[in-house]
Amino acid sequence: MMRKFNRILILFLLFVLILSSTSFATVGIENEVSAYLLGDFETGEILEEYNIYKPVEIASITKLMSYLIIMEDVQRGKISLDDVVYIDKDTAEIKGSSLELQEGESFTVGELLKAVLVVSANDATYALSKYAEGTEEAFVRRMNDKAKSLGLKSTVYFNSTGLPQGDVQNMMSPEDIFNLSRYIIDKYPEILSVTTIPYIEVPSRNYKEENTDPLLNEINGVDGLKTGFTNKAGYCLVSTIGVNGKTTKDKDFRLIGIVMGTKSEGKRKELGKTVVQYGLDNYSKRIVTDKNTSIDTIHMAKSKDKEIEVYPEKNYSTMFKNGDTLDVNITIDEEIKLPLKEFDKVGKATILKNNEVIDEMDLLVHKDVKKEGLFRVIGRNIKEFLSFLFSKITGWQGENSNWQILKFNVEYINVNTKCASVAQKDRAAPS
Repeated sequence: MMRKFNRILILFLLFVLILSSTSFATVGIENEVSAYLLGDFETGEILEEYNIYKPVEIASITKLMSYLIIMEDVQRGKISLDDVVYIDKDTAEIKGSSLELQEGESFTVGELLKAVLVVSANDATYALSKYAEGTEEAFVRRMNDKAKSLGLKSTVYFNSTGLPQGDVQNMMSPEDIFNLSRYIIDKYPEILSVTTIPYIEVPSRNYKEENTDPLLNEINGVDGLKTGFTNKAGYCLVSTIGVNGKTTKDKDFRLIGIVMGTKSEGKRKELGKTVVQYGLDNYSKRIVTDKNTSIDTIHMAKSKDKEIEVYPEKNYSTMFKNGDTLDVNITIDEEIKLPLKEFDKVGKATILKNNEVIDEMDLLVHKDVKKEGLFRVIGRNIKEFLSFLFSKITGWQGENSNWQILKFNVEYINVNTKCASVAQKDRAAPS
């Protein structure tokens, strides 16, 4: 049987910002995009959303999957970043954003990968697809297979670049884009050192192109991830930013923001910035439990130490929006049996956000808890009994002199009686 303590550890934001009139606002760009999403990289929690489950044209956001396939080949040793790729005629004829590759030129896999991410080079992407699988068609089959293995249910690729292919284009839901981005950053975090490169240049032919990401110089900390544009897709942007915890009760976190289908390059920049800034202004990652920090102290009358600290079994943190409430309900097992060993369970902690349960965990002791010794029990009982008698004779009412002291534990009385009998027997024995 469990009893719920009436005390609740309320983790309201006592130290949070003074709530402004915008604290409870929404992003408010629904009429200017086909979809948007703001999510937590670590947990995959979607914080803000609009129309995120419907597949939409993705243009060059396609290249995130192309990057992933190449990096998997590098990881398993099939190819190397230092491998040299020779440019053929078909590759040199690829249009759209490009590295302006020319037939007969050569670049390393690593150099081409940088061009894929930084300037969204279609020709570099095509060259890598042929180098990895022989044909782009074979490469695209791998892209679709990988999408299925990752559980990207609304994703379909027709090419490696995102260029229109007749009347069809590569499609993904914003939810799928979010999950793919999380997977890539987790598995290959080095991508963020590439997506922050300010420009790509080829000095031999005076080529120099700036990074296509419009937020790199707009919001401090933005370090990726990918742009996209076709007439059908509109202007699209996947952004990510690492955020430092604002207080000692916060932890660092990473946001991923997505805007799809904006009407112009300028609007892509403006609305992409709006989504990221909304996350920075309204969210933090709150540390709820620390497995090495006591969450409560409980009284155990029959234990040697009496006051015992209890600890949560795990670390737990959650994204916290301005105006949210966090509560931790502590429930202690009423039938705890002593002694206890280190890490024994003694209860549960239930975590609620906005009055909804978001997690539960066991509560543990972090040291052995021994039962109170016999002579200490006898001494305490005698002391309490004498205090009671004194209070009845004198009328004095001390803090320990209430009627509860008459509730002697039966096992203690039995122990005391047994000790008295033994003493009498010893006195009767011949010397």
